[in-house]
Amino acid sequence: MPDKILVVDDEAEIADLIELYLSNENYTVCKFYSAKAALACIRTTELDLAILDVMLPELDGFTHEPLRREPVELEGTTVSRASVHNISIMEELELGIGDKIEVYKANMIIPQIAQNLTRSGVKDIPKQCPVCQGDTEIKQVANAKALYCTNPECQAKHVKSFALFVSRDALNIEGLSEATLEKFISLGYIREFADIFHLDRYQEEIQSLEGFGEKSYRNLVGNAEKARTTTLPRVIYALGIANIGLANAKVICKEFRYDVEKMLGATEEELNEIPGVGGVIAKAFVDYFASEKHVRQFRDLLEELVIPKETAEETKQIFAGVNFVITGSVEHFANRGEVKELIESLGGKVTGSVTSKTNYLINNDAASTSSKNKKANELGIPIISEESFLEMVREE
Repeated sequence: MPDKILVVDDEAEIADLIELYLSNENYTVCKFYSAKAALACIRTTELDLAILDVMLPELDGFTHEPLRREPVELEGTTVSRASVHNISIMEELELGIGDKIEVYKANMIIPQIAQNLTRSGVKDIPKQCPVCQGDTEIKQVANAKALYCTNPECQAKHVKSFALFVSRDALNIEGLSEATLEKFISLGYIREFADIFHLDRYQEEIQSLEGFGEKSYRNLVGNAEKARTTTLPRVIYALGIANIGLANAKVICKEFRYDVEKMLGATEEELNEIPGVGGVIAKAFVDYFASEKHVRQFRDLLEELVIPKETAEETKQIFAGVNFVITGSVEHFANRGEVKELIESLGGKVTGSVTSKTNYLINNDAASTSSKNKKANELGIPIISEESFLEMVREE
């Protein structure tokens, strides 16, 4: 690890300093001129992460890890990474571990490689993905060669699903942004949902990451612990099953009286008969749990959670098959979310926009010229007040 940085302004001196640098590993030589470039040495311990940049450039929801180098000062900031987008660029630069490279900031922002001064060549391209250990494959994409993970279940492809898992309507774990999830996934800290509750295994590593410290780590672990107590509908929604939102998850859980085993054994026909579910959701639910891996991961997750026992009340589903839209301020409820919960508990469905399938628009200002009111009037959909809605509930 270099312990000194030599900064020069005179380009004429750079050749001598490069020679000094190549012969003395205790120095990092930086060159500051019109393009604000700097010299750096590619770390010899970062092959997997260097290759990871070119391995997964287009995988769903995954932002690749850039090439890592010994840190240098550039444009007033400490830079330790630069973008390398595919194998073709690496081959063009003849880029290998230990090479001395010149970097600059494109548009004064993005660290890029200007040239490779030693050109040792691209060697030992990983045959396994550093994230999931699946096989890799080189593909020609347009005019460039890129290295891809062939495993459809690779965790790097599932950053979006993990982001949904920790979102407010799901497990509601604060402090796990997509950027943080990407970092933890690439480092192997998170592979399955249940791993989020065991980040304490990597306390020292997390606390040493840029942007983290003891306080950030404690907050994150504390938020994960608080999230252990939740509800079954939130867990089902958090799994990210196609087309299944929180409202659908609530309906399904209630239909099977919150019995996990009955839900896992449900058929498409049984699910399709539930008001508000339908064939598309039924198939997605059954297909998801047809995977032994998904079932195992779900059971592992449940072992980490505390789900208070819920009973399916024999509430009359007076709004079964009825679609509502809620807009404007409310007076008898704390917020529109409470109105939505009541409607869903009575079998109804709440959507965000007025369509031909909407049965009622709830708005305390029936004379409003809002877009929802206009659309409802055009389609002949009744606009009812909050009080009128409550009268419907009471009458039943």
